[in-house]
Parts: sequence; structure tokens; C-alpha cells
Amino acid sequence: MKIMVYDGPKKLRIEETESLPVGANEVKIRTICSGISHGTEMNVYRGAAPFFRRKSDPDTRLFVDAQKGETWQYPIRSCDPGVWYMGYASVGEVIEVGNDVTKIKKGETVVCSAPHQSEAIKSEDDVVILPDGIDPEYAVTFTNLITAYNGIADTHILLGETVVVSGLGMLGQMVVQMAKMNGASKVYGIDVIDRRLEAAMENGCDEVFSPLKIKDIAMQIRNRTNNRGADKVIEVTGNGKALQEALRIAAPETTITALGWYQGELRGVDLSEEFHHNRLGIKQSQTNFVDPSLRHLWDYNRRIETCLNIMKELKLSNLITHRIPYDDVAKAYQIVDQHPEDVIQVVITYE
Repeated sequence: MKIMVYDGPKKLRIEETESLPVGANEVKIRTICSGISHGTEMNVYRGAAPFFRRKSDPDTRLFVDAQKGETWQYPIRSCDPGVWYMGYASVGEVIEVGNDVTKIKKGETVVCSAPHQSEAIKSEDDVVILPDGIDPEYAVTFTNLITAYNGIADTHILLGETVVVSGLGMLGQMVVQMAKMNGASKVYGIDVIDRRLEAAMENGCDEVFSPLKIKDIAMQIRNRTNNRGADKVIEVTGNGKALQEALRIAAPETTITALGWYQGELRGVDLSEEFHHNRLGIKQSQTNFVDPSLRHLWDYNRRIETCLNIMKELKLSNLITHRIPYDDVAKAYQIVDQHPEDVIQVVITYE
């Protein structure tokens, strides 16, 4: 099978290796297509993810100094145990099932969190059968959809509220649409890339703003909300300047949902002004967890079922901008890294 190998930051190549064996409770999947993440995967591609420098203590959940061999080390192969960060949005056909598998059948199309490689081995409990009516190409966005859904759940949007979404990549585009589904009366979008702004308008934004063209977006939002500010702000970029503007956009006594993965220290974030005087909160939201007040009812399986239904309602046709063969995967990463203005979602195709 074909796998990806990192020899260093931005040093990516394809390698042939033997196909992996299938365990009793596992299935083998032939990949049809997969999607590149612009957040997590780009942080890994650039060598910027914290796991290259520090380790996460499983008991305290604190990042601590690591000893030699405890951080991610190059070369890294996509098929190595524990490598979750070289792709996690994969769609494929089940071509082999283990002896004890009961839920999945050979020939079914499934979605799973698997690296960008031609085959994957997954526990039957870790794959989702793709329902009829969902294009496999669109299904590569399913992991993003789970993340976006968690962001919506963590934000607690009320009927009639004004929501601002900062960052209109794939996650932001989904958040825009679901904010409207969830009862927001107005949804405003922010991004610096014209292609994303245009797509967001097609996908339900009431108005969009570019920081490159409008100096003070926070004041524009105040002008549209009788000086209240946005009831809810969902910050998706993972950028310090965007977080700072989110602090200025948010109405007093509200909490910003930070759906981006911020890397390193954030320059330009000033906690002495709006954050302090308007008593604002910042809540991190991500794929693996949902608000504790909802968790007892909205477990992962229920969220999967819900997101499969939501996917049928989302407009995704204008969000897939590139389809690149797997043998050119290094080029695909370069496009996302160097030409974000051209990209919303890159889909990798497999013969």
C-alpha cells in the first residue's frame, strides 16, 4: 500500500509498504478520497504543533518538558501506531473484515479517521457507514462537521441572536450554515480571502467583512446591533489578531467560542481593554469534547447520527476547490500552505 512519510517540516513523500494485517474486530478499507485539514494538519506539516517540542501528560492534561524520544520524531510514517495527525478525514470501501466483525460488511462505504494512505485498518467501532444520498467526496468533510457541530453546541445560540463567524474556511462555512439552522437571525462572516467571502454569502451569511478592506469591523458590528455588539462570536482562524478583534466584536458579558487551534504565544492579544472592562470569556471548543452540560445526552454516537443528517442539508458543492491525485499529495499540501487564497477544501483522490 502507499503511505505518506515526513522527513522534516514540509518534507513530504510517498512510500510503498506492505499491506497491514486485519485483526478479528477490524476492517480493511480501500481509500476512495480524503480531505486535508487546514488547521491541525498544516500545523503538523510546518512542524509547529506543540508535540514536536513538548509532551502532554495524560493524568494532569498539562504540557510538560519532554525527555529525548518523548516528542514526535522524524521520519514519521502515516501507518505508524499512534499517528493520528497525518490525515483524519477519509472515505473508503471495506474490502476485508475480521472474523469477529458483525456491524460492517464487505463492500460498504465508510467514513473514518484515518491517515492519507491507500489503505487503512480500523476497528469496526471506529468507522461510520455512509448513508445513501451522501457523495463520498462531500463525506471527507465529516470530521470537520463534527468539530463545527461541537462549536455550535458550545456556543448555545438563542433564537434571534446575532452571530459573527471569524474565519471562513471549511469549518467556518459549516458554522455559518448551522448558526442559521440553530436560530441566529443575523450571521456575519469575516475573512481576508475573497473566494471564502463569496462562498459564505452563497451559504447564508447576511454580510461579510474583510479586515484588508475595513479597518474597524467591531465598529461595523456595533452599528448593526444598536451598539450591543455580537451576541455570539465564533473564532475559527486560530490567529491572534482575529482573536483580538473577536474581543472587540463581542457584546459585554458574553463568551467567545475559540474553535481554532492557536499555535505558540499569541502576539497582539490585549487583555487590558475590552476583555477586562466588558467581562468577556473565551471558551476553547474542539473535536473530542462537547459542553459538559450537554455531554450526558449528546454522546459521540448521537452526534455522529445527527451530523450525518445535517450533512444532507448543508451546501458543500461550492467548497471543494481542488481534487488532486494521491501521488501528488506533496503538491496538495504546498497549495494549502502557500496559496490559501485559492483553497477552501482540497480532496485527495485514489485510484
